[in-house]
Amino acid sequence: MKLRATAMGIAAGLVLLAGCHSAEDLNRQGYDKASKGELDDAIALYQRALEKDPGLVAAHNNLGAVHMQKGELELAQAEFEQALRLEPDRSETLSNLAMLLLRQGDYPGARTRFQEALLHNSRNASAFNGLGQIAFHEKKFDEAVENFQIALNLNRNMISAISNLAAALSEKHEYDKALNVYMRLLKMQPNNGQAILNAASCAVLVQNYDLARQLVKRGRKQKVPGIEQIARLIPARNPTPVETPETSTEPGSTTAPEPAPAPSPAK
Repeated sequence: MKLRATAMGIAAGLVLLAGCHSAEDLNRQGYDKASKGELDDAIALYQRALEKDPGLVAAHNNLGAVHMQKGELELAQAEFEQALRLEPDRSETLSNLAMLLLRQGDYPGARTRFQEALLHNSRNASAFNGLGQIAFHEKKFDEAVENFQIALNLNRNMISAISNLAAALSEKHEYDKALNVYMRLLKMQPNNGQAILNAASCAVLVQNYDLARQLVKRGRKQKVPGIEQIARLIPARNPTPVETPETSTEPGSTTAPEPAPAPSPAK
């Protein structure tokens, strides 16, 4: 009987401890869940963090980022704006709000917020990536390339900036450089079907037919839509004239995806 009472006491203590996480702990747990794609669990944890500490800026920012990932833009905007009311110069949140405005098509508003973000953190890679997307939309491809390259100098593994850079180089008809960037992307994401398709297209354009055949083989294995169109453009071993393939390079498409929000956990 005494052992049973002791066990019950231990269990009760564990429950009590589980409910005593700090707001910062809950925020970090939410960030871990979001990193694993468990977005609903992340939202619940961020909300619990904010119940404990409504002034925890990181939790507002992170909750907004998850809402944005889910396409809940009004909820995301409310959280970003609340975070900025609490900490107006928070670069990550300014950049996240700019990304949201970019997704909504408010390019002037997005540019202003990205520039504000860089005033407070000149090494904000997401802000440079976003400015590159705006320049791409305005068909200022030299400016777009410059911004994407700066973003990658700051964060060499930023997938969206790599994809966006390849798209901008393709628009400049610099297909050899675009091909190199797509191959870099495929080292990081070997199963990225759109990157396989666009890399194969660039390989045809620069007449690197051996690489084009390899990419078509990969594309067929993954059943990438459009890969057979590229395959038909590859000449037989005895070269013959080929048509010019088109690449899809609109930012926000699979080729040049919008940058994902960059939630920042409380330290």
